Amino acid sequence: MSAAARGREPLFRAEGLELRYGRAGRGRAGLASSAAGGRRQTAFAAERLEIGEGEVVALLGPNGSGKTSLLKALNGLIKPAAGRILFQGEDLHASRSLRRRSVYLHQAPYILAGSVSYNLYYGAGARGLGRSEAEAGVAEALSLLGLAGYERRGHRELSGGEAQRVALARALAAGADVLLLDEPTASADAASAALVLGALRARAAAGATIVFSSHDPALAAALATRTIVLEAGAVVADRRE
Repeated sequence: MSAAARGREPLFRAEGLELRYGRAGRGRAGLASSAAGGRRQTAFAAERLEIGEGEVVALLGPNGSGKTSLLKALNGLIKPAAGRILFQGEDLHASRSLRRRSVYLHQAPYILAGSVSYNLYYGAGARGLGRSEAEAGVAEALSLLGLAGYERRGHRELSGGEAQRVALARALAAGADVLLLDEPTASADAASAALVLGALRARAAAGATIVFSSHDPALAAALATRTIVLEAGAVVADRRE
């Protein structure tokens, strides 16, 4: 049963949504594509899709199924070619709450030049956290992701899995409680993947909303309360665990 059906406004609600590849969809208006002649092609479409507060949603499907496109649209990084997305009942692109609460992490996350500590405190500062709140958030994030002792390590000294953990730690330290994650364990070895899973479980238990893409059904089974399967830009299955 959807959040709306239970009488509660869902956190996200998409209506008549269409995301397109192609020349007409470049930049914030849509998705860039190398399609021949700039043809516009549907990247993802759904007549209605709702995600409730506190859900942990796995997006499963092959490359090109629309997972990344949907995650970016939920964070406002791209605009629909048709339809709309609401966040807490208001247009997502006009929502100050979305900017304050959410973060999108690409599967190859960007790490700022500087130390691990600099990255985490930068994220906390960008959200306007006070010193004591920032220190508490940074300490918790370092602990959750097994990064205690890494504070002075430079960005060039991090492995792919460590960089993913630092990027996630930066988001957690900043207090984001809507996490939109593209393949959060893609570059991680087994140990790093376990730390990421543990950190996300802890945030989910604290009430965070998490939407993540993956090729790994085992990760979905271990973390998600709901699994949405995508194929060729469409939802082909939507089940709650």
